[in-house]
Amino acid sequence: MNPFELPVGKFEALVAEHGTPLYVVSRSKLVENYRRLDDNLSAAKFFYAVKANPYKGILEVLNGCGAGFDVASKGEILDAVEVGADPREDLIFADTVKDPKHIAYAHDIGLDDFTFDNASELTQLARHAPGANVHVRLMVDNEGSVAHLSTKFGAPADQAVPLLLAARDAGLNPRGVSFHVGSQCLEVQRWFDAFDMTRDVFDEATAAGLDLEMIDIGGGFPVSYGPHEVVDVAAMCRAIDKRFRQQFGNGVHLVAEPGRAVVGDAVALVTKVISESVRGGRNWLYFDDGTYGSFMEVLLYKMKFPLRTNTAGPATDYVLAGPTCDCIDVFSRDPRGEVTTESMPEMHLDDLLIAGGMGAYTYSESTRFNGFEPPKFVFVD
Repeated sequence: MNPFELPVGKFEALVAEHGTPLYVVSRSKLVENYRRLDDNLSAAKFFYAVKANPYKGILEVLNGCGAGFDVASKGEILDAVEVGADPREDLIFADTVKDPKHIAYAHDIGLDDFTFDNASELTQLARHAPGANVHVRLMVDNEGSVAHLSTKFGAPADQAVPLLLAARDAGLNPRGVSFHVGSQCLEVQRWFDAFDMTRDVFDEATAAGLDLEMIDIGGGFPVSYGPHEVVDVAAMCRAIDKRFRQQFGNGVHLVAEPGRAVVGDAVALVTKVISESVRGGRNWLYFDDGTYGSFMEVLLYKMKFPLRTNTAGPATDYVLAGPTCDCIDVFSRDPRGEVTTESMPEMHLDDLLIAGGMGAYTYSESTRFNGFEPPKFVFVD
């Protein structure tokens, strides 16, 4: 069940009991999304990207599904372990920029898989996690994604094997290769291209005397944010699964780190009009959540979330703004990121705005600017 599609009366009842802003979560949708990936990309072991949404109740549901967890800090490790994850079997430290204190903590509790993409990181790993399994991350094409992660992460392909050899010489265990095609990637060809690059690295590694056994394809699996962006994740996963089996066979372990595709449309947000005005001839509505809270990705990646209201008046154009004292706290923006209006039924004080697809990079990216707290969570099934 997509919680965005709940009857308006259900949202009003939840708000009456819990207040706003409020995240409304569907357990069944979380499980459905995870199973869709697991069933159609059956070659892979899945490690949910905790960064997408670290709320304890969500991690508990996914732990119950058998998911592992992709972690990027001591804090995320603690979150995963708290819900029952085994550090050695269920966690992978996939960030390539790690605080050495966090490396040492991870190693001390048994976490044994780390990703790196440069010689400096190898030095830190050899010093604080001696003997650990390591995977070199490749810089791959991110065209077709909303976040081009390869601008910051990944080694050029011609540096991969020298880095893996350096890892071996430093007393680490070079186990495999990883890549990430970018967040919300809509083009399956990006995974195919990355597999081609990885195949070349594997062959070069074999010639250099290395026996690699794992490929981590990261995340990037997309979610549909409304009729303007319809994706078939199941078909995408089947194509990736088939390509992997064709190019690598049964002797290589496959790992994936989905986040957005698991939790994105399993959460809806309810936020309330707390003020209204007319400025420059345009109607403005101010809500108790905004870009410093759940709508940060509107600023970062020009994301557009599906919206509905609990009102039924005439269609009216509004600028939608958050509650903070910063002028960038406006979440009605055009594809260029400029402030614009949204057309919706007439709204006034205390009316409710419902946003869909609010599970990923909302709660986790929200700030405490001006002292505002993040929304509460409530499960509806």
